[in-house]
Amino acid sequence: MKNINKNIGLYFIIDGAFTRDFVGLTKLAINAGLKIIQYRDKNVEISKMLKNAIKIRELTEKSDTIFIVNDNVEVALKSNADGVHIGQKDEKFENVRKLVPDKIIGLSTENIEQSLIAEKIGTDYLGVGPIFSTPTKLDAASPIGVKKLVEIVKATTIPIVAIGGIHLENLENVLETGVNGVAIISAILATRNPEEEVKKINSIIKRFRERNPL
Repeated sequence: MKNINKNIGLYFIIDGAFTRDFVGLTKLAINAGLKIIQYRDKNVEISKMLKNAIKIRELTEKSDTIFIVNDNVEVALKSNADGVHIGQKDEKFENVRKLVPDKIIGLSTENIEQSLIAEKIGTDYLGVGPIFSTPTKLDAASPIGVKKLVEIVKATTIPIVAIGGIHLENLENVLETGVNGVAIISAILATRNPEEEVKKINSIIKRFRERNPL
């Protein structure tokens, strides 16, 4: 199993609500040297999701890029993904861990209390947010802002990925909180040139890390 480390950088979410070019975007992520990609596809049948996940897995298996499936443990297992990401309203962590004892499990949290509990029960990394308002998730909680994010970073020790409304203009402000990674969806997938956006984001992260190594 591939292991998650604290130098995550851009956590690239390939969301079926924005694109169906899963193969092309996976190749983009691998070529860009991204540490993690997540496949998210809320509104398709499991059979279609599994086919897409298998294609992504075939590409990531021989690379250094970790492949995470959003929400669906069955798809993660059958595609042999490296891990699964779950939310507070999804299957309980303990049940998921029993199903995937050797895989990475990420958990979404919105506050310090949830984050501390997630760390205590053995979550491999946290997806914290939304940091800012976001059009990507209609049922998202209220934005927590960077001050609350700093509090969560200081209170926990496992890798933290910030998510929600992050784009080129506010990226460095988020990085300054001490997070290990930033998850970005619409600011990449809703643009005309996702490859160019990934390059810009990677460049900002690289410059920031050179000044502020983890």
